[in-house]
Amino acid sequence: MKAPFDLVEISPGRRLHALIEGPTGAPLVVFDHGAFGIYADGWWVKEKLKRDNRVLLYGRAGMGWSDPAPPGAELTAEFHVEDLRRLLTVVGAHPPFMLVGHSMAGFRLQAFAALYPDELAGLVFVDAMNPAALRLPGGMKVLTRFSALLAAGHRAAGFGAMRLAAPFARDQMALPAQRQQEKRFIFGDSAHWKAAKREVDATDPMARYFNTLASLSCPVAVFSRNAQGGACAPIAKVAATHGLYGKVIGLAGETHTSLLNPKHAEMIAGQVRLMRQTHLTAV
Repeated sequence: MKAPFDLVEISPGRRLHALIEGPTGAPLVVFDHGAFGIYADGWWVKEKLKRDNRVLLYGRAGMGWSDPAPPGAELTAEFHVEDLRRLLTVVGAHPPFMLVGHSMAGFRLQAFAALYPDELAGLVFVDAMNPAALRLPGGMKVLTRFSALLAAGHRAAGFGAMRLAAPFARDQMALPAQRQQEKRFIFGDSAHWKAAKREVDATDPMARYFNTLASLSCPVAVFSRNAQGGACAPIAKVAATHGLYGKVIGLAGETHTSLLNPKHAEMIAGQVRLMRQTHLTAV
């Protein structure tokens, strides 16, 4: 399948798949999808924000329609943060940025906040993972199991089994038909499974760039299917204790992916606008 949108060259011979919509010169919001997601996971967030924000959806190295990472590169959170900053430079975006991240994108949001705190206007965690949880006894087991699942998926995709299974994958985001078709296509792509596994395997919860809370200096909103806010709730609470905006929205009864459907995307967009105003007032 042909790339749905632009392939943007971020370094000689290497491109990332990207879509930007919204008024030129408007504040920029970046959506970062989860470990096995694609750019389209942020579709409704973009739709709800593009009236008065410029919104970037993109695919990380080796995922979706983006070119692979350089040979030998470890797909760490820091690697992807630097890739994203290269992409932002090429498309002419200027900080401060608002970052919205789903699932394992929570790692990259925290890495960005630790490495480049002055470039942020806010962070929105959507049912996101927190490296602090991985430091607890047995915390890495969830990644070990997920890595094994991705390895099995990669093998199955290699001989076409995942392509056959793709039409039966549930869409709890209520995506438009074309976006659903793209997600099902990628579900059967062995390279996507492999890149996702490389990301998971490169996760080091003790990495220096996960020391986010010590330097947190922007508003934070957390959406979770857990009524208490889940793993990232402490980040919002730290923001609040620092005199910043910190909001936890627990949506019990939802699923990991239904939090990105149109109804909840409207709520996410509302928090982005409120946080942007809070940031401008603080500055």
